[in-house]
Amino acid sequence: MNDLIHLFISGLNEKLQENYDTANIARYAYEFYLDHDIDDERLRYVVDYLKGMDADPAFELSKDEVTSFVRENLFYVMFR
Repeated sequence: MNDLIHLFISGLNEKLQENYDTANIARYAYEFYLDHDIDDERLRYVVDYLKGMDADPAFELSKDEVTSFVRENLFYVMFR
């Protein structure tokens, strides 16, 4: 697994263990985006979506939906 993906997933898992709040997930994704040069298209897509999740209720995902979204977009391609 790409080291940057692993780093993102580790941090996201920490946030998901806390009291779930879409604003916290969006903030984590935004800070990750600012701190790292993301070359992987799949990771960039996931980070971009999650960082915009608090922009409008239509973009919000539940904790389970975040987990599924990340799994489908980062891991499904890797293990097909």
